[in-house]
This record gives sequence, C-alpha cells and structure tokens, in this order.
Amino acid sequence: MNKVKRIYSTKQYKLKLINFDKSKFIESIYRKQKIKIEKQGRLIAKYDILTKLPNSVYFFEKLNNTLEKIKINNKKGAVIYIDIDDYKVINNNLGYCLGDSILKLFSELINRCIGECSELTRLNGDEFAILVHEFDNIRQIEEICNEIYKNLKKPLKIMDDKVHISVSMGISIFPDNSINADELLRFCNFAMHKSKHEGKSTYTVFNNEALDTYYREALIKSELKSVINRQELDIFYQPQINSLNNNIVGMEALLRWNNAKLGRVSPAEFIPIAENTGDIIKIGDWVIDKVLRQAFIWRNKGYKFDTISVNISPIQMRKIDFKENLLNLCAKYNVPPNFLEIEITECTLIDICKEKIEVLNELMESGINIAIDDFGTGYSSLSYLINIPINTLKIDKTFIDNIKNYKSKALIKSIVELSKDLKYKIITEGVETKDQINLLADLGCNIIQGFYFSKPLPMYEMELLLENNSKIEQ
Repeated sequence: MNKVKRIYSTKQYKLKLINFDKSKFIESIYRKQKIKIEKQGRLIAKYDILTKLPNSVYFFEKLNNTLEKIKINNKKGAVIYIDIDDYKVINNNLGYCLGDSILKLFSELINRCIGECSELTRLNGDEFAILVHEFDNIRQIEEICNEIYKNLKKPLKIMDDKVHISVSMGISIFPDNSINADELLRFCNFAMHKSKHEGKSTYTVFNNEALDTYYREALIKSELKSVINRQELDIFYQPQINSLNNNIVGMEALLRWNNAKLGRVSPAEFIPIAENTGDIIKIGDWVIDKVLRQAFIWRNKGYKFDTISVNISPIQMRKIDFKENLLNLCAKYNVPPNFLEIEITECTLIDICKEKIEVLNELMESGINIAIDDFGTGYSSLSYLINIPINTLKIDKTFIDNIKNYKSKALIKSIVELSKDLKYKIITEGVETKDQINLLADLGCNIIQGFYFSKPLPMYEMELLLENNSKIEQ
C-alpha cells in the first residue's frame, strides 16, 4: 500500500513539473519582489532612517489629517517644536557618529515623555516636533514640556561619554493660532527662537503678541530685499579716542536703517534677520564699499586717523571670494589694507572653521586688521586667542558698566595684561563717565569708544570732528 502511494506521489510530482510554467513562476517572484520594494520605498519616504521616526513629509500628512478632524469635533491640538541647543558645537566636539547616537537616544527619551495622543517626528537635523492630536487644557502641553526637561537633567550615556544636552521649544495651538500646517510650524519655529533669545532650555507658547512680532519680522524680511535700491541705509561713525591726548585714533562704521513703513529699525533687530535670509551678503558688500570710499575721501583731505573698522557677519566670511573682494575694494579706493579693521563678534568664533582661519591669516598678512568685538560675553575659550589671528580686543560695555565691581575690574585687568603679552590693542566700548575713564586709565586702557566722547555720528558730523582733530594735531 505504501509503495503504491509513493508511486502515485512521484507521478503527481512529475505531472506538476510537466505542467510547470517557468515564465509565470518568474513573473510571480518579480511581482512579489516589486511589492516588497515599493513597500520599503513608501516606508523610507515617510520615515527617518536614523531614528525610525516619521519624517517631515509624513508629519505634514498627519498634521493636515488632524486639522481636518479638528474642524469636525471642535477640539484643540498643538505642535511642539524642539531644537537641541548648541548641537553644532556638540557635533564639532564629539564627531558626527556620536552626534547621530545622541539623536537616536534623544528621540527614544522624548518618546517616553509623550502621551498616547501625541506623536514624535524628526523634521531635520536636530529639529523635532511633537504633534499633539488633541488636548483639553494648556496645562497638558506644559506637562509634556516639563517632563522632557525633567528627563534631560540626566546626561545621555554614549559608550564611555556622558553628554548633557538642553533643548529650546516653541508651541503653536490649533485652531487658535492657525489651521494652516505650514503656518503652524512657522509659528512654532518663531516661538522656539524666542526661547533661544531668552536663555535657551525653556519653552514659549505662541500668542497674539508673538503674532505681531512674527508679522513685523515678515515685513522686515520683505523690506530688506530692496533696501539698497531704495537708498534707506546709512553709515554712522563712532570715534575711538586716545584718552591721554583726546586725539581720534580710529572709528567704527555702524549701519543704520530708516524704512518708510517700519521707521528706524535697530541693527540688533534687522541684522539677524538679514543673516537668516542671506541678504546680509549684499548689505555687507554695500557697507564695505561705502566705508572704504569715505575713507579714501577723508584721507585725501588729510584727516588724521589710524583705522576704520567694519563689522563682518560670519555669513559674509563663508563666501569663497570674501578675502579677494576686501582687497579689491581697498585697491579700488587706494586705501592701504592696514587702514581697514574688520570686527567679528566673540560668538562668531564658534562658527569659524579651519579654512576661514586660513582666510583670516591671509587677510592679516595682507595688512588688514582683525578685531574681536564684545570680548568676554560669548562662549569662546582662551584657545581661540591662540588659533585665530587677532590685532585688537574690544572689551564689552557690560564690563565697563560694572567697572567699580571688584570682579569686573579684576577681569578687565586680566584681559589688559594678557593683551599686552600677546601684543593686542585694547579698545573699551560703552564708556560714559569720567570715573570710568579714570579707572580704565589706571588699568592701562587708553583707547575709548563711547558716549563720554561721542555718540555715533552721521558722515558730515564725523567729518567736522576729524577736521577739528586734524587742526589740533597740527
């Protein structure tokens, strides 16, 4: 009986082989493989490879679906925008592999902090967003943020390293703030930047006041596009005085903007916006051209001063032809390079890579002076003074305001002694009183820039001052 079954089975198998269609079999395998690849493609299109979180494309799809449901059930939802503070510095110090490990651990930590009605997304780089599909009270959103900060008090453990990180967050509420997905994310981003400006490691809820600020920023962005064509920019000059003889030794060129719609806009407000939009490039080029042209005119009139300084944005320094443009403009206006001093803020030092240090070295070799502005207020260490070529340190006004304080005085003294050893010129900014002048003189600070001698002046007033100064010297 068993033998009969085996024979039958073998015959059946042979029959199957005879009826086997090879092309259909291959087509079936191909079809299954294609479905599998398409499925993987859809997953890759919607999920971040590193963290396995939904990506920005999928985030907007989910947010738009939630916005549609909100219209029907009359509920509220929220978007919490998260940015890791100083992530660039972490990446530079630890390397990109550890940086990626941080992002993975960070996403796992955040996922443990959010509830069932929320989803975490990696938008881009170190930027994440939590979509809260619905909530009843704003306190629920605040609890999520506070839970994140509570968990971030402990360092992330990566192999043998312990890394402390902090985050800044911005929150927008729908439908209160908007029912448009793009706008909600922009509002979040704006609120997050406000958190950064207020000291980082905090969250900001977007509100009507922030909305006014947002629309003002949008107007500034729009108006900056044609600011040069409308001839709304102007250069003011603040003299730098040697307090030993009251002679002008230099001046700083300061940008001013007076707009028909906005009125006078502070550089502290419009420069960061111009840097974000890239408009700082054309504005910066205009400033350098205007300043060197004016320096040429004043030198031809025989006015006495050693340097004229211009503030440079790190965005300008990223241009490949930055050094070439500076030297070409000096040649164009027949201004010796050592007449020009470029000022970079201490915070800019973080963004200066090895290639840009080489550019600064080349500029210094060409004769152009380099000054560090706001020294003592940023994040830099003394190692920057070794690695970056510098001619001048400008001590920030915050130290001068508290010069009678023992600690401030001791710090100024240390900076002065260090600068003498390194052969740097020292300029003190924001000097307003005779007492400050006398105390600075005792510390060896004689080059003064501040309201005590002069506020920033329009071109024609600065020219009168230079004319009088030149007569005194004669």
